[in-house]
Amino acid sequence: MSLMDSESKLTPEIRLSFRDQFREARFKAQKDAEAFEEIVFVLERLGTLLSPGCCGLGTKGRPGKRDSIIAVASKSPLFNVPHKLRELHTPLEELYDLVVRARNDAMHEGATARHATERAIELSLVLESALMNSYSKVSDFMVRNPVCAEMWEPLRFIRQKMLVNAFSWLPVRPESGAEPRWQLVSDKAMAQYLVPRSKGKDLNKHLDQQLKEAVEGGGVELIPAQIRQATDAVESVLAGWDGQPVLVTLGERNELLGILTPHDLL
Repeated sequence: MSLMDSESKLTPEIRLSFRDQFREARFKAQKDAEAFEEIVFVLERLGTLLSPGCCGLGTKGRPGKRDSIIAVASKSPLFNVPHKLRELHTPLEELYDLVVRARNDAMHEGATARHATERAIELSLVLESALMNSYSKVSDFMVRNPVCAEMWEPLRFIRQKMLVNAFSWLPVRPESGAEPRWQLVSDKAMAQYLVPRSKGKDLNKHLDQQLKEAVEGGGVELIPAQIRQATDAVESVLAGWDGQPVLVTLGERNELLGILTPHDLL
């Protein structure tokens, strides 16, 4: 299938949907070294859309859905690997075949599973980049329905959310004020408050504190969040950005739609 044929089936809505599917599958694979098949399932769905009459993902010499997926991936700036960087990056076509062969093997565990997962994650990154090649709005890159902290939650639960998800920031909306603005609680603020008390008998007492109590007592400082609209251009966010997460809100009630970090734009 030609690139033009493949592109014609990828409407803006479908592109964003598959980008989100690949991203979610990649996050799962990063948490579980044996979960690389989550990425393969999305790959199969994309291949079925692009080449509905073909069976199997295919490998070199046995195309299957391979050609149509490679055609889409070729739109990514990550697709072509300079020869001098060959030892650092596996060319996309070889990467694709490695992932498919790993998918076709019966068992994956230990080092074999980790290797397959690493290759699947690399493949996912190229396809995510290709699908998003022409997008430029904040809504195109933000993570929707972000995990938040609540002022009534104990610090131990907020700490758990950060560690389980590998988050450095959580959005939080203070309860006070006529129009409370969204703010951020950081892992730095949590560490500065909890670590000095980690060797004392009072640690559990502080872990059981509600975030509201820790903030009012001066122990944890919240940081005002930069607020943006979904329709804002990414370039406008990048100008003078301090790297802290940007929160995307909607309407007069400032409903939280998503969160944007530098990581989401890479």
